[in-house]
Amino acid sequence: DGTRRTVRYDIDMVKCIYCGFCQEACPVDAIVEGPNFEFATETREELYYDKDKLLANGDRWERELARNISLDAPYR
Repeated sequence: DGTRRTVRYDIDMVKCIYCGFCQEACPVDAIVEGPNFEFATETREELYYDKDKLLANGDRWERELARNISLDAPYR
């Protein structure tokens, strides 16, 4: 049907500057900036997030993410 669909979920957190612009620009609220600030790692590869790692991270922070989304709702 010509619509764009995501087939890979690979995010390089080394490149992220945590500005939140991707979250604001996402038209379907699929991108959520969470409270995870554990980015001290031994290797760069540990900062590459695939779909499984993103889902596990979402499960870990689900309550905090829901709270942040509800607090942000009046401003969207």
